Amino acid sequence: MELPGALQQALEAELHHAAPKKLARTTSELSLRYRKDPSDGRTLIRNAADVRAYAAFRMPATFAAAYMVLEAVRTALPQWAPQTLLDVGAGPGTVMWAAAAVGWSFDSITLLEREAAMIDLGRRLAQKGEESIRAARWIKTDLSRDGHVSGHDLVTAAYVLGELNENTRQAVLERLWRNTRGVLAVIEPGTPRGFERIKQMRQRLIEQGAVILAPCPHDRPCPMEEGDWCHFAARVSRTRLHRLVKSGELAYEDEKFAYLAASRLPGGRANARVLRRPQVRKGHLVFTICTAEGIGTRIAAKSDKEAYRQARKLKWGSSF
Repeated sequence: MELPGALQQALEAELHHAAPKKLARTTSELSLRYRKDPSDGRTLIRNAADVRAYAAFRMPATFAAAYMVLEAVRTALPQWAPQTLLDVGAGPGTVMWAAAAVGWSFDSITLLEREAAMIDLGRRLAQKGEESIRAARWIKTDLSRDGHVSGHDLVTAAYVLGELNENTRQAVLERLWRNTRGVLAVIEPGTPRGFERIKQMRQRLIEQGAVILAPCPHDRPCPMEEGDWCHFAARVSRTRLHRLVKSGELAYEDEKFAYLAASRLPGGRANARVLRRPQVRKGHLVFTICTAEGIGTRIAAKSDKEAYRQARKLKWGSSF
């Protein structure tokens, strides 16, 4: 997956004068902070250099994860056309770009972000976007302390609620859900700790009357056993600069994430979800799937030509 052309060009222009070695060093430091996965309210972005590093190495990955999540929502609600978007912890507006790429057209977009440098970057990038992106309203605010949340059709929170402590996270989650008219989508890192947060938020939202559209095929207690975690992966194409700052040789990387999409609307959620990369065996494919009955295994044999042909289209994260 790649960034939209207009966004990629705007991003390259922003980073054109950045010293590659310094950018790579800052990227390494920022990556280490993300891996530590803080949940004490500390910001991961601390200065303008961090913002440039984020744009270089995190923006493509966040876009890919957000696109996959929002595409899952669109698949579950194919006739739904959200008119308003609220993105909290918006960074430079990555989720806004992903929502537009999915195909939705918004009358209004509101983005909440506490770092002024992120807002400045987001506004500059937005000038290369479509009309709704250019007209997006940015609000500088700390989500853990301030309000600024009013009713919206689609509400998103990508890689932000995990920065809050548990009590604050629950309060913010409930505030976001109260102001969601349609769908609330939350994305966290695809780590055991990230999934544990998603699992807790999932249960809380179900108690509040939410329907879990994706990835879960049901609203029953999560069947994932202790020591395992539910997560997915989005393959991200690396640009030359991306490979440089990440010291990577491959033309791609996989962004692993956990998520939930909670809805006030009835939708056509999957009967089952593929939880792992399909295993290719001699004469058959093996799938690990989640269903309303729990986690199980399904096999598509090559001898059943039609079933096997359909099964070959399935990927990690596909509805089964």
